[in-house]
Amino acid sequence: MFAALGMVSLAPWLVLAAEQPLGVPTDGPPFRGTLVAADGAWKLHFSQEKGPREIAAADLELWGNFVEPARTIQIVLPSGGMIATASLRIEKENLQGSSSVFESLNIPIELAAGIIFRPPLDRAKQDQLRMRIASSGGQTDRVLLDNGDELTGTIAGLDEKGLTLQTDVGNVLLEINKLVAAFFNPTLLKPAAPSGFRVLVGFQDGSRVTALKLSADKSTATLQLPDGLQLKTATDAIVALQPLGGRVEYLSDLKPASYRHIPFLSLSWPFAADRSVLQGQLRASGKPYAKGLGMHSPARITYDLKGAYRRFQAELAIDDEAGQGGSVVFRVFVDDGSGAWQERATSETIRGGEPPVPLSVDLAGAKRISLLVDYADRGDELDHADWLNARLVR
Repeated sequence: MFAALGMVSLAPWLVLAAEQPLGVPTDGPPFRGTLVAADGAWKLHFSQEKGPREIAAADLELWGNFVEPARTIQIVLPSGGMIATASLRIEKENLQGSSSVFESLNIPIELAAGIIFRPPLDRAKQDQLRMRIASSGGQTDRVLLDNGDELTGTIAGLDEKGLTLQTDVGNVLLEINKLVAAFFNPTLLKPAAPSGFRVLVGFQDGSRVTALKLSADKSTATLQLPDGLQLKTATDAIVALQPLGGRVEYLSDLKPASYRHIPFLSLSWPFAADRSVLQGQLRASGKPYAKGLGMHSPARITYDLKGAYRRFQAELAIDDEAGQGGSVVFRVFVDDGSGAWQERATSETIRGGEPPVPLSVDLAGAKRISLLVDYADRGDELDHADWLNARLVR
């Protein structure tokens, strides 16, 4: 799928069957294994057919696959994470609920950004609602109703009867079946800015959190979140681990040195970090991705490489939001500091509906990297290009 330019190679593990959990280390071949244990220092233990395997999470790029959540109640965390629940109530300033994954949910309200009671059927609209809650402003609680109305006040309670909202004219009881979402007063949120080494953890019900620590044996796992929240789950409920702050650095976490989009007609498209160009979850071939860049052709984004990296890797696709539409060519250039750009990779035309194409580019001596997306078949029509898991490997 790639022209032979410089030192370019495909990542061979991506053509393996995806049904079983697959681990991708920063060094050596991939492995298939089941997570059976973890200690508080992020040493992970996997069972394999050929015997046990131990690996530090910092030396792991990805294990397993994230999954889509079912249309159930969702607790939205300020970090952008989400916890799915079957039922939910508010008691003594805590969110309490039942879950198919977590034991006895009891989350202080100040650790949650809000609740989605009725996730939209459209995945993109569901993504946008979660992002809207996680980045909400204002100084009060807000409730979104199914008729589009939005009420402000203070959420005083939630049970099977409905949600009680304190307003200037008194308490209002809102029926559960009328609720779409609740936004908690962002000024009361306990600040939690994850930094340092941490891991994105995905669960079999679609929940996803950022964990600072993970301790697990064959049966039970305990996760420590950045805000101090502790969650317990069955170890086999964990379906994905994606370390951040280890030997892999994601371009979506870095500030680009430059970005330019040249409109085909008049509409200009910004790039999106960890989102598609329509601000939805990155998706390809029905699979959600937590990290990556969304770009629209024709565009170019450049990063200064402030560290010594061995290679750049990504999986290239047209986002699922484009359906069968869209067709682009991906290109990668590097500069060794001389100012002369060298083209290291050029893909064949990648079209909507096709599976992601893996890419690995040698970065030895590189000081800058530039990613280009160009249109192919039909101008820039639906060219929602994704650099999935675009990453620099030390």
